[in-house]
Amino acid sequence: MKARHVQNKKHDIAITFWGVRGSIPTPGKQFNKYGGNTACVEVRCGDTRLIFDAGSGIRELGRSLNREYGDEPLELHLLISHTHWDHIQGFPFFEPAYMKKNSLIIYGGHSVATLQDLLIKQMEREYFPITLSELGANIVFKQLNENPFLINEVKIYYTFLLHPVLSLGFRVEYRNKVFVYATDNELLDEEGMEDYNKKNMWNLIRNADVLVADCQYTEEEYANRVGWGHAAIERVVKLCNESGVKNLFAFHHDFNHSDADLDAMIESAREAARAPLRVYGAREHMKVYL
Repeated sequence: MKARHVQNKKHDIAITFWGVRGSIPTPGKQFNKYGGNTACVEVRCGDTRLIFDAGSGIRELGRSLNREYGDEPLELHLLISHTHWDHIQGFPFFEPAYMKKNSLIIYGGHSVATLQDLLIKQMEREYFPITLSELGANIVFKQLNENPFLINEVKIYYTFLLHPVLSLGFRVEYRNKVFVYATDNELLDEEGMEDYNKKNMWNLIRNADVLVADCQYTEEEYANRVGWGHAAIERVVKLCNESGVKNLFAFHHDFNHSDADLDAMIESAREAARAPLRVYGAREHMKVYL
C-alpha cells in the first residue's frame, strides 16, 4: 500500500516526522520547507507509540503529546539509533519524561558505554541543570540482545549500520506492513562492501512499505566525505530499486542543503527510481499512513 499524506482514520501505522536534519539544527528561511530540527520520527502501530531518536525534534513531539493526551498516562518506547549529539540532544527537553504519570522505555545498543550511562553523562550538571535521575517519569533502559524483539504486538528487527560509532537500523513489522528506519549509514563501493549492501542492508529494507534512510549527500559531495558514515542519495535509490522498497523518504538532510538544494536532489532521485519505488524528501510535520 503506498504512503499517503492525508488524514486517514483507518490505518495500521501512522508516521510523523518531527526532525529530519543531520548534524546540527538549522534555523533560517532557506530551511523552512523541510525543517531544521535534528532526527526524531514518531511511529504509531495501533496503540503502541514508538519514537526513533531524540534529536531536537523530540521537543515539539513532547509538546504535541501533552496537548493530545492531557492527563492520560502515556507509555512511550524510544529507540535510539546511536548517541551522536544530533540524535540525543533533544532528550533533556522532552516534556513527557518529566511527568510521573508516564512510562518511558528506552532501547539501544552497548558500545564503549551503556546507553543509560551516555544519557546520564549528557545530563550531568556541567551540561544541564536537571539530571536524568530527577526526571519524573518511570524510565527503563533496555539493552538490545534479542533479534527480533517484541513491543506489544509490534515485531522489530535491528542490524548494525556503517558509521563511525555503533549505529542501529530498525525494521518494524506490524499487521503485514513494514517500516524501516536506517539513518547514519554509509554505502561504500570498496571491495567487500557489495556483500554488506546487498545482504545486511537488503535484509533490513527488503520490500519495505516505507524506508526512512540517510541520504545526506549527492554522489559528488560524497566523494570528499568517504568514511563519515553517511550515504549518497544515488546509492540509496539504487539499493531500493534492487530490494523492492515501495516508498523512500530521504532523511538526515545536510545542514548546508537549502530547500532548493533538497528539491533538486529529490527530483534527480525520482528520475532514477524504478517502480514500485517512489521517492520523497522527509519534511517536519509530514504525516504518512500505511
